[in-house]
Amino acid sequence: MTRTADPRSFDRFAPDYDRFVSLLPGQNTAWLLGLGLKGKRALDAGCGSGHAVEALADGFEEVVGLDLSAPLIGIAKAKRTRPHVRYLLKDLFDLEDDGGYDLVYSHTMLHHLEDYRAGLEHLKSLARPGGTVALIDNVCDLYPTPPRKAYTWPAVWSFPAEIRRVGLRDAWFQLRFWHSRPWLAHLLSDHYLSREQFRELYGSVFPGARFDDLGFALAMVWTAPTSRSEVQ
Repeated sequence: MTRTADPRSFDRFAPDYDRFVSLLPGQNTAWLLGLGLKGKRALDAGCGSGHAVEALADGFEEVVGLDLSAPLIGIAKAKRTRPHVRYLLKDLFDLEDDGGYDLVYSHTMLHHLEDYRAGLEHLKSLARPGGTVALIDNVCDLYPTPPRKAYTWPAVWSFPAEIRRVGLRDAWFQLRFWHSRPWLAHLLSDHYLSREQFRELYGSVFPGARFDDLGFALAMVWTAPTSRSEVQ
């Protein structure tokens, strides 16, 4: 699976990234959990260190987390595992599952793919009849790759509020992480769709999907047909 950036760039800062995400409770899961989904099997494609997998484990009998970063998968297995949770160190396109999933989920992973449509089509193929595909990805209407200041300036502006929210030690960590070279190098290698491009591409793969604007990201939820007649 080809990408627009190093597929394992998270390896260089995995522990710091996990701490960073942990300081933003609900940011990666609030929209997803708000859908109120439950079922037998769920997939988180691009699961990172397992925050969403952990959240989904309360509503599904089996949850599979998939990622290419060995350090992130290692953290997930050490910190966010349960008997009915599995983590796979695997490329998305290498995942084949005849049983399918009641929920196919991905959060801010798809923009890393060179063939964005192929990624969407593959995720769609993993949903069971009547299952749900719920996807979130970053968008930017002004330019495909936001400049450095788009990340660093808001981090500085929000620093006083973050001190009040998480305390000086963790707020200082967040500020340093936003300015760290490996994290910025990763962000500046990303290429995002505009909102219009997002809706056009996703809508062509998932007809009738619902879109929610999350600010820096768009979210899509789609229900797979339960029979062939619904596809026609």
